[in-house]
Amino acid sequence: MITTNDGEQVFSVSEYTEYINHIVSLDSVIIEGEVSNFRDISGRNFCYFDIKDENATARCFQGFWHSAKVALSNGTMIKVFGHPSLQKNGTFVIDVREVFLIGKGALMQAYLKLKTRLEKEGLFDPAIKKPLPVFPKTVGLIAGKNSSAYHDVAAEISERWSGAHIFFLASKVQGMNAKREIISAIKHFNQKHPVDILIVARGGGSMEDLQAFDSEEVVREIFSSKIPIISAIGHEDHRTLSDFVSDVRAKTPTKAAQIAVPDRKEITERLEYFSQRLHSLISHQLEQSHAKLEGQLTTLNLLIHSKIEKIIERLDEKKIALSNFVCDLIRGKQQIIERLEKSLMLLDPFNVLKRGYGVIEKKGKRISSVEQIKMGDEVTTTLHDGAFRGKIVDIVE
Repeated sequence: MITTNDGEQVFSVSEYTEYINHIVSLDSVIIEGEVSNFRDISGRNFCYFDIKDENATARCFQGFWHSAKVALSNGTMIKVFGHPSLQKNGTFVIDVREVFLIGKGALMQAYLKLKTRLEKEGLFDPAIKKPLPVFPKTVGLIAGKNSSAYHDVAAEISERWSGAHIFFLASKVQGMNAKREIISAIKHFNQKHPVDILIVARGGGSMEDLQAFDSEEVVREIFSSKIPIISAIGHEDHRTLSDFVSDVRAKTPTKAAQIAVPDRKEITERLEYFSQRLHSLISHQLEQSHAKLEGQLTTLNLLIHSKIEKIIERLDEKKIALSNFVCDLIRGKQQIIERLEKSLMLLDPFNVLKRGYGVIEKKGKRISSVEQIKMGDEVTTTLHDGAFRGKIVDIVE
């Protein structure tokens, strides 16, 4: 830049372009119009197109390293967010950072195309859905700041399961930077602040308003989440791609809270019911067991009595048999004794004496031979009814 003697500043063309770029780059712009002259450079990570209305045309450049590729074609109505710059050839170009489709037809066409591609990749497969925890202690919530979605979820969780801690991260849910903030929030909970379950909530809106939840970047981030996610976008007629990829879809934020946590009252009632049911079952089982035991005791008593009676009968039989045996034994012994008595009686010396015999003793010793005595010996003669003494006066041989 040159300053003249009059104090005027004179720019070269390059300096002028740089000066204008500095001024216009201070602010970003949002431009709405129709796509024309679209050129998607094959094999390159960028594209060119114009955005126009009935009176003017603005040239646009989009590098896909800044934003995701959106399916564009000539005639598509869009809204772009970007930074204007003045090229060296004097042409203004918008450096596009984000593209939003306008019109349900264009949105639906892009939606169906992306849905088909992601579905083929298996991102919506029910078999890979993560199960939700039954009793979560921590719940992450991504929703708009001071939004009805936030208040609905927080109030419902506090009412149903007050023990769960809610960790809220505010995020834009539509418009510029919504995709980036939603993705950043999901990453935050997965990498820095893990929770048991994550709710992404919004209070409905048109298909244009919900473009962030139909974007490939958000869908893939939800798919990559290690934390199970409930999608609660809240639109009855349009099911977003985020709904398809989430582990569970809820029609409203309130319904998402009801899915995320159990109802304490319901749990209490169910516990009381099962407690009563268990008590009834135990009582019934005890009654059946008691009745069965009584029946078994009765049967056992009858069996025991029957066994005892049989044993008594057998004992009686044994007793009679033993008694008969003893009697026979005694009778036999008595007969033997009688025979012995008769034999003894026959051998009894007193009985012999009764027949006229006597027993002669000398000095207490029995005399059985005349050789045991001599003349003058005194002897005692015992008869059956007495005894007498005498002296040997003669020995006859």
